[in-house]
Order: sequence, then C-alpha cells, then structure tokens
Amino acid sequence: MNNSNIRVAEMFAGVGGFHLGLKNASPNFEIIWANQFEPSRKNQFAFKIYQERFPEIEPSNEDFSKIDKTCIPDMDLLVGGFPCQDYSVAASGAKGIVGKKGVLWWDIRKTIEVKKPKYIFLENVDRLLSSPGVTTVQPGRDFGIMLRTLSDLGYGVTWKMINASDYGFPQKRRRTFIFAFRKDSIFMKNMKNINLENEDEIRNFLTNMSPLSSTLANKEIHDFEEISLMNQLELKDFSDNFRIKRGFRKTGFMIDGHVYMANYQPVMRPKCTLRTIIKPNIEDDSLYLSKEQKNKFAELKAGFRKIKISKTGHPYKYGMGAIAYPDSLDEPARTMVTSEHTISRMSHVVRDPGNNKKRLISPEEAELINMFPEGWTKIEGITKTNRYFTMGNALVVGLVTEIGEEIEKLFKLESDNIE
Repeated sequence: MNNSNIRVAEMFAGVGGFHLGLKNASPNFEIIWANQFEPSRKNQFAFKIYQERFPEIEPSNEDFSKIDKTCIPDMDLLVGGFPCQDYSVAASGAKGIVGKKGVLWWDIRKTIEVKKPKYIFLENVDRLLSSPGVTTVQPGRDFGIMLRTLSDLGYGVTWKMINASDYGFPQKRRRTFIFAFRKDSIFMKNMKNINLENEDEIRNFLTNMSPLSSTLANKEIHDFEEISLMNQLELKDFSDNFRIKRGFRKTGFMIDGHVYMANYQPVMRPKCTLRTIIKPNIEDDSLYLSKEQKNKFAELKAGFRKIKISKTGHPYKYGMGAIAYPDSLDEPARTMVTSEHTISRMSHVVRDPGNNKKRLISPEEAELINMFPEGWTKIEGITKTNRYFTMGNALVVGLVTEIGEEIEKLFKLESDNIE
C-alpha cells in the first residue's frame, strides 16, 4: 500500500455500488481499476453511468472473460458482485481440469492467481450457499468449489448471508458476502490462534469475525457443523463427490481446507421503512395504475396453489404465496428486481402518500431504496427502463459502507504490523 491508500480493483462494477460504498466508508479506498460489461447488450448503460459518476478513472468495458489478467493493476483489495452460475468442474483432456465454459468464477480465480490481492470482498445471491439447489443431490456444491479453489490458491474465507433490512437498511435484500484473506495476512495469522478443538471458541469467532460480524453482531449461533473440503482430492473428484445436506449454513469460515459454519439469529436494528423514501404527489403520470393494471396486479399478487405432474408422472404441489398489495409503507422494501417498471408479480406497488393513488415506484425511489444518491442513474441517453434494470442488479450501498469500515481496520492492522 502507498501510505494509507488501499488500492481497489472492481470487477462487475455495475453502476458503482462497491465504489460508492467503499468511498463512503473511507477516502483511503482508492479504486484504481474497474470493469463493467453487460453481455448481449449493444447499449452498455451501466458502464455509461459508472463512467459519468467516476470520471477520475477510466473503467474497462471489455468482456471480463477476454481480459488479460496480467494487465490488471496490482491491488490490495479485489471486489465484485459476480453472476451466480453452475460452477461444476469438468475434465478437459490434456488441458487438465477446467470450469464449465462461460462461467466467470474461473476468470475471477485466474485474476486472484495472477494478482494475489491480500484481501478479496465478493457478493452473490443468497441461494449461492445451496446452489445448484436444495432439491439436487449436491446442494452447496458451487460454493464448495469456490471455497476449495480459494483454499488451493492459499486463502482463507469468511462468509455471511445478510438480509440488509435486518440491520436497519431500507430493503429486504438477502445476499451472500464473502471475504477472503491471503495466507500471509494479519487476519490469517490471527485465525491461526483459534483453538479449533474448542467449539465454544469457534462459536465466539463466528459471532465476532471481521468484517462481516463485528458490527453486524449475532444474537445466537446454532446448527454448528464442521466439514472438510478434501484438499487431497483432485478438483474434479471433489466436484463429483461433493455432498453436504441442505448446503452451507448462513455464516462460516474456512481455514486450511476445513469449514466451520452455522446458522444465526441477527440482532435486529430498527426498521428503515418505505415511508422514509416514497415521495408524495409524484408528477409522472405513467407511474399511476389504470383500472386494468390494478386488476392485473391484484391477480398476480394474490398467489396460487396447483398440482403439477413431473416428467416421471408423479404429481406435486406447486404454488406461490400472496404478496402485500399495495406494499406497506411501514415495512422496508422487498427485494428490488430489474423489471420494477413492468406489470409483474414482483414489482413494487405503493399508495402515493400525497394523493392515495396506487402507483409504481419511480427510478429515483428505486435509487434511494438501494441507498444511492437520488438521480444517480439519470444521465443522457439512459432510459427509465435502463435505470430500473441497474437498480435491480445493484448493491445496498450502506451495507457495503459498513463492511468497508471494518475492512479498513484490517488494513490498518496490516500497516501497523509493517511499521
């Protein structure tokens, strides 16, 4: 590091949720490189917004899978919210073992292998912990492969699945946050002091581990479990033979190829509700619902139950529960989706607090629900549809800021140790 600066490289940057969140945490975070590319889209609108909001850097708009990883600048911290895909491992003849084609995790792995950042901060959907699914024979395999490859590269890992609204943020957005640390880091050295034969000591670490729990404290750790990532197996054999009942728990850590994990109950903070965000008497007439749209939303949000027949001829129950209609202003927002502007089951519908009419949320309200500054995505050439899409893919910025404050403390420990 240069003085107190923390050099950050940002993958899958979107409209800058990591960038903004870390900068809000501390000016010591210096984003030196960023990449944003939306596959199969001619209009790279997220990249354009990032470029507009952070003119001090020159972000890359190249397909990340095609980037020469040796050309990425050296960094202290690598961050990114990456796609959730099928991470299964396959043999590739004389080329050895490779990941499934088109899966970006293997490009992240290559970046880590080449640049060797001291710390890594990643975000993914909550279902990553059970992917490819709890109904499959290998729930949690995809996350297991991620942990195993990080272990092979010389990293330890902590993770936590966090619902942002539990900690006083304005959205019920569940995401898995992953923090990895190199074997020569102070964090790893401190973890080596944990007595892994003492379950109470492990539980205490799970409760207080930085940077995902010291400010996001646990009230109760339960369902504790220990597993081995079987480092002695080839990666393909590990992939083929991976078995964990129900997948990974909501929080845990990995060290030397061993995983210690548990579910937890959060210490709930006061709610941040939609009432603090939804504005009265919005003038955009296109947001207000017609009679036909109201009826359609009522149908979509009522839920349903039906019997379906599987491919093998067996009947099974299928359905979806009802969703509040309109959304309560006295609750946090539900998870934002990329299609908020459409007549769909998951779109938010609110009663305008000024005129009591049912309407969709505005792009500005969508930004505030994700804790971006109002108007963040409003730039020339960006449509309303584009703006909603970027917010459906975005992070809750305030949560990144809080975790970023803890990450900075770890870098301060690194600096103090060097001195």
